Amino acid sequence: MAKSTKSRSLAYLALLGNALLWGLATPIVKKGYSQGLDPYLFLFGRMFVAFLFSLPLIAILKRSPGFAKSFTPKNLIKTIPLEILGTVITLVLLYEGLRLTTAVEASLITMALPIFITIGGLIFLKEIITTKEWFGLALALLGTFLLVIKPLLTQEINGDTLGNLLVLIQNLTAAAYYLLAKKHYQNQNKLAITHISFIIGSICFLVPFLVFNPTPISSMLALFSLTQPWPLLAILYMAIPGSILGLTLYLYGQDKIEASEASLFTYLQPAFAIPASILLLSESISLLELLATGIIITGVIIAEKH
Repeated sequence: MAKSTKSRSLAYLALLGNALLWGLATPIVKKGYSQGLDPYLFLFGRMFVAFLFSLPLIAILKRSPGFAKSFTPKNLIKTIPLEILGTVITLVLLYEGLRLTTAVEASLITMALPIFITIGGLIFLKEIITTKEWFGLALALLGTFLLVIKPLLTQEINGDTLGNLLVLIQNLTAAAYYLLAKKHYQNQNKLAITHISFIIGSICFLVPFLVFNPTPISSMLALFSLTQPWPLLAILYMAIPGSILGLTLYLYGQDKIEASEASLFTYLQPAFAIPASILLLSESISLLELLATGIIITGVIIAEKH
């Protein structure tokens, strides 16, 4: 029992660290966008730098239990498409959405992720849900819907609505990834999985960066501008704390506790993202956003309370 309690405590600590790192990611990347950072340069640079920095760790840990197993053809057949879903598709949706909307709204919409994980459990795992849980899910979905359409309620149609919708769709792909990862990565080395995701991401994001950017070399050199430091800082932050450490912490924490419980730590991310967005981007949170957030949290409390 003591071992189980210690294991859960370590999982909670890992997921708290993940919430901090990923919560700060949104305003930091948005700040990079404000200084001209190209989304696909960001995604490629993040993955490639993370790949380079992970190489020494891989060299040290390559003999650890389960490491070689992750690179067997049998596992790679499942890992590669799973990481394309979780690393490539999900991140394109998230950061294209962030380019069009505010960091605050993007952070608040990602709070709906646990709801989609729960719904996925209902559909694919045939879990039983009570009337009270249905009511809680409905409330949480209502709050999410209000966040997504908030630009339509307050002003004319603009990029914010499309950005919010892309972030919402990202929740669906992320939920599918986490449910599948919970099953497939259960007994695999988590650093090996993150290393594979960096390789896949580097290859997949390099192509659109070269296709959509007419001056790729100039764009890369511009990262080292002393007067516009945030594009490079965004890449470095997401490459090391955000990718190597953040993803490993999440996969470790999720492996030790239930997927639905691990996903609840998503609700802590706005607690770090909103203050950072106010400080870095001079953004604010509206009364409608506060109302929608309150509805989501109330719905989750009702759905999760036993």
